[in-house]
Amino acid sequence: MKKNKTGLLIGSFLVPFFIVIILWAILGVAPFGDNNLLASDLGSQYLPFLSNFKRFVEEGTLTFYSFTNGIGDTIFPLSSYYLLSPFNILALFFSYETLPIAIVWIITLKISCIGGSMFYYLKKTYTEVSAFTWIFSTAFSLCGFVAAYSINFMWLDILILLPLLALGLQKLWYEKKVTLYAAILFLSIFTNYYMGYMVCIFAVGYSIYLYIKQSAAPSIKGFIQEGKVFFISSILSGISTSFILLPALEGMLQTKKTDFNILTFLPYPKFGPSFFSQFGIGTVDFDLRLSHLPTVFSGILIVLLFLSYFLLTSIPKKEKQLTLFLVLFVFASFWIELINTIWHMFQAPAGFPYRNTFVFSFILIKFAYEAFLRLNDGERLPLKAPSIYTAVLLAGYLFLGVFYKDYVLSYSYAVISLLLIWLYYYLFNHRQNSEKGNSRKNYLGVLLCLLVFAELGGNYWISLKAIPFGNQSDFQDSYKEQEKVLASIEDNNLFRIKQTVNSKDAGYAEKNNGYNNSILYGYAGISSYTSTLHSETQDTLNALGLYQKNDRRIGYVDDSQVVNFLLNIPYQVTPAENSFREKISTEGSTNIYKNNEAIGLGFLVPEDFSSVRLAANQPIANQEELLQAIKPTNENYFKTTVKNTEQLADEKKEYQLNVTATADGELYFHLPKVTWSSIESFTVNGQTIKQEVYIHTNQLFNLGYFEKGDAVQLAITSKKELNPSGIELATLDQEAFDSIVSSQNRKSIDLRWTKKGELFGNISVKQEKQLLYLSVPYDENWLIKANGEKVEQIKVAGNMMAIPLKEGTYSIALVYQSISFYTGGLITLSTLVGFLIFKYWLRVKKRRDMQKC
Repeated sequence: MKKNKTGLLIGSFLVPFFIVIILWAILGVAPFGDNNLLASDLGSQYLPFLSNFKRFVEEGTLTFYSFTNGIGDTIFPLSSYYLLSPFNILALFFSYETLPIAIVWIITLKISCIGGSMFYYLKKTYTEVSAFTWIFSTAFSLCGFVAAYSINFMWLDILILLPLLALGLQKLWYEKKVTLYAAILFLSIFTNYYMGYMVCIFAVGYSIYLYIKQSAAPSIKGFIQEGKVFFISSILSGISTSFILLPALEGMLQTKKTDFNILTFLPYPKFGPSFFSQFGIGTVDFDLRLSHLPTVFSGILIVLLFLSYFLLTSIPKKEKQLTLFLVLFVFASFWIELINTIWHMFQAPAGFPYRNTFVFSFILIKFAYEAFLRLNDGERLPLKAPSIYTAVLLAGYLFLGVFYKDYVLSYSYAVISLLLIWLYYYLFNHRQNSEKGNSRKNYLGVLLCLLVFAELGGNYWISLKAIPFGNQSDFQDSYKEQEKVLASIEDNNLFRIKQTVNSKDAGYAEKNNGYNNSILYGYAGISSYTSTLHSETQDTLNALGLYQKNDRRIGYVDDSQVVNFLLNIPYQVTPAENSFREKISTEGSTNIYKNNEAIGLGFLVPEDFSSVRLAANQPIANQEELLQAIKPTNENYFKTTVKNTEQLADEKKEYQLNVTATADGELYFHLPKVTWSSIESFTVNGQTIKQEVYIHTNQLFNLGYFEKGDAVQLAITSKKELNPSGIELATLDQEAFDSIVSSQNRKSIDLRWTKKGELFGNISVKQEKQLLYLSVPYDENWLIKANGEKVEQIKVAGNMMAIPLKEGTYSIALVYQSISFYTGGLITLSTLVGFLIFKYWLRVKKRRDMQKC
């Protein structure tokens, strides 16, 4: 019998494994074809982060900081949110260019393990399992949450852990055994604290359910009294993750996720009867991933059995009421806006809504299995169950078609769902009517299993088939070329690279802005796209003219000499031709250009530099003020152009600007508060200005190099009316700018970066009261020493760092030390000791209680 159950457990892993493998083969996804999953966040975030994890392990880097993360930031928030799944170890067995294939295997294994975990829960909870149990375990592994979010594969671990957490809670409340619950809660928070937070809330609701179920006279006082072990073990388990939670919290508090929106805390319903349509197949696909109704699909047979649970007379009324409480507890978590916000860590999700629906699916499947066991003892599936199901599903589709037309993928899916309700009802009851051991009963059971597996697989296929798959061969070729190009850039000092890769040539079907290319290829970069983006650093870069789409993105789209100067960006790697930059080499379709204005990671500036304040939406004025603070002049570095604006046609909203350059240099263009997607065309002297990456709002444009007196004609066609008077056009006087670069070059410092997280270099200061400006974001965790003595940093130029220095020669050393990590580590160690003491106390208490009996 034990061997048989072990075989069934293995089968619960293999069933979803082969379903997913078949789907990859049908979709032609590598290694079963040449497609890859480099779409949406998987291509722009998860792949680069996984590459960073692999490089971090292989290079043996021992630092809490990385300059590949934007212009530099701590790695803790990013790692704790994206990279702590043990499945990521699989990436170490793949080359960097084949990591998209590694991701396919990671997703496949996670989905398979969800099935195994759910089966194990059902086996330990109900003891009675069979091959038919695979229906329920596979239903959880391919539920609606997985269908909607499997390419957000960092979230899948929690579905493996949730059934084990529920099992741990049952052992805690029924047997006073805390180890399994505490260990799984620790892993839930550790692997992804965001999803771990959700299961903490579930643990409270499920504990209430378990307490009432076993209590003769339940009360709040009784729950608190009986729940001491639960509360203590939960607190200790949660606190034991402090070594990762504290630095992650420190980082997240510096993002814009702390913004408060009162509307998300109002107790209003988020949806109506359209919700019931989500119990049918084909409710979500790639195009609806960012906006949809709750993805509660768990299989039609599961819902049919769940409804029958409340109709079976053999189930006591108290149990049904308790079950209803648990279902409503979870349902309210995504129906009521206030509760939904609380479940999502007090922040309304920015895309990918209802991230807690997996809990609802788990509850549905659990009680559907209880109903199945009752029915397996001889009861018939009530006719009311398919009748109610049909009615609510029809109502759901009716309201969906009226209020959410964009959410309807195909009405044929509704027809198939309705047919399946009655087909399952017919087959299930015929199976029940067959005698035990009858070949007809076995045949019907196999047929039911195959139908459910096909239904679950079909629903998952619907969710995947619209993905704009990338080309794996092109990705691999492009990666190798870029890797070779970047390796050819040799410099012992720390510097940044501006890299642009053509999306199509790189194997992406979507437009990929390459925000995280620095993380993907392992160099110090500028752009960034992550939920852990430092808000003040983002605001600083945006104020200098870089592109900001939203609170999670900052992109260096066009070229700015002042930005290259301030951030030390000596190289550009791009497929584009640039006539006003020095080309140093070409590799395949990629060119490398030198920015001569990049003179080092830092340089000496006057003390007054600290008084500069950057204003929003004024990049040219901000750059001018910074240059003047470094080297004051009687005339501006940016020379305003003489312009004459003419609106050619009101209907078409066509504008023409005739400009005369007033100095030799590069001409910069900025149009504040414009939605750039409304610009139909933009030309300069007849040549189209088109960015290699997608931009939604405006940023600082470099229109090219012009000589004094050159006539420049700008033509803009817009879908919306523009304000021509708001257009900023200015030429950076090349001679004046070269002068400031030359003078600062003698005052610059080159810093080297070690794998241990140290920056060091030497500089000579020849004047009193100087600041050493460093193009490193301000962070209080830096320990800075000059000639071995500790010095304090100050914040300048938005969120950059500067060190006050007197006259003399200095050896500068910076070491990044995460105080919150060390503090959290001490708390974790103390908590583990406390947990061992707590376990010992429980053992002693249990022994005493037994002696009393």
